[in-house]
Amino acid sequence: MLNYIIRSATDWLFRRRSPGYGLVRSGVALLLALLGGLSYGLNPTARGPLTFSWSTADGTAEAISWTVAFVAIALIVAGLLHIRAEWRRQERAKVIVIEARGLRDWSGDPLAEAVPSTIVGRPDPLILNFRQGLVDGQIVDPAVPLQKLSSLPDDLARRTEGLDRKDIRFVVGGLAPVPLLFLLGIIVDDEGSTTLMDWDRHARLWRTLDQDDDGKRFEVTGLDLVPAGTRRVALCVSASYDVLDSDVATVAPETSVVRLDLADRGTDAHWSEQKQQALGQQFLDVVIGLAARGVKEIALFVAAPASLAIRLGSLYDKRNLPFLEVNQYERGDPRTFPWAIRMPVGGLSRAELILR
Repeated sequence: MLNYIIRSATDWLFRRRSPGYGLVRSGVALLLALLGGLSYGLNPTARGPLTFSWSTADGTAEAISWTVAFVAIALIVAGLLHIRAEWRRQERAKVIVIEARGLRDWSGDPLAEAVPSTIVGRPDPLILNFRQGLVDGQIVDPAVPLQKLSSLPDDLARRTEGLDRKDIRFVVGGLAPVPLLFLLGIIVDDEGSTTLMDWDRHARLWRTLDQDDDGKRFEVTGLDLVPAGTRRVALCVSASYDVLDSDVATVAPETSVVRLDLADRGTDAHWSEQKQQALGQQFLDVVIGLAARGVKEIALFVAAPASLAIRLGSLYDKRNLPFLEVNQYERGDPRTFPWAIRMPVGGLSRAELILR
């Protein structure tokens, strides 16, 4: 709660300030200062009525006073025009808030209610509820959520129809299996400006990636050992928990393994936007390196927070990188990775489900 109060106070202190309101405040302050330096009087005329008069208290030239008054009024008018333009822009702007629900049947606060005030626009919540096919956090029928994700591009096209691209922002977050989050990242990649948020399990609230970069990065191993011309490679990304080689071998035996292991990894090592950008670049560089060695297929195993899984998906080039399948880990399942999703990349037109 204390962290929430501190973040709320910080958001208010560094909130987005309107230049229009600043101009109006400056003009009003200047006008009040001018009026405060004037003296006023009511003088009778020969016929009886009173006349109002004013003059500068310190003898300042009348021309200067009129100039200052003109500047103050001009600032106020310019500020009001700017505010009017901002209001019109805000009326056009839309923030599409995509929330994936798919790990537990819980009723937490909606992501749309946690969108920072710095993101301007009318919120348009879009909830992807995968929980109808869940039992205690496990996907019973992966085809159900995959079908919902497959229809997402059409839904987004409908919601953005007739809008200028610069007036659309996306806020994305959720709790769902990694393959679904990765696919969500691929889908929203081409849609425009996107802000990622994540669920803080300790504070039980949605958060932006607002912490400082601690400088920890992936340690890449195995890339130089992949022979040129290798067709299929297993790529393991350990950002929160360990992806074990013994588990990978259950579905990708006799396959070259490349690892990206985050130093001091854990479930709270991802709250920096700058850090996630750097980790995403490392991931992309490794995939490009595999493609340069002739790799045609990548079996991806990811243990990472939701926002990082979405980010990695958004970075994956749909046309120029190898075919990709993202595997779902289930603890206690004898198959270890009972299903995977073949991503719509490398010329594949739509996502495909792999059942084992």
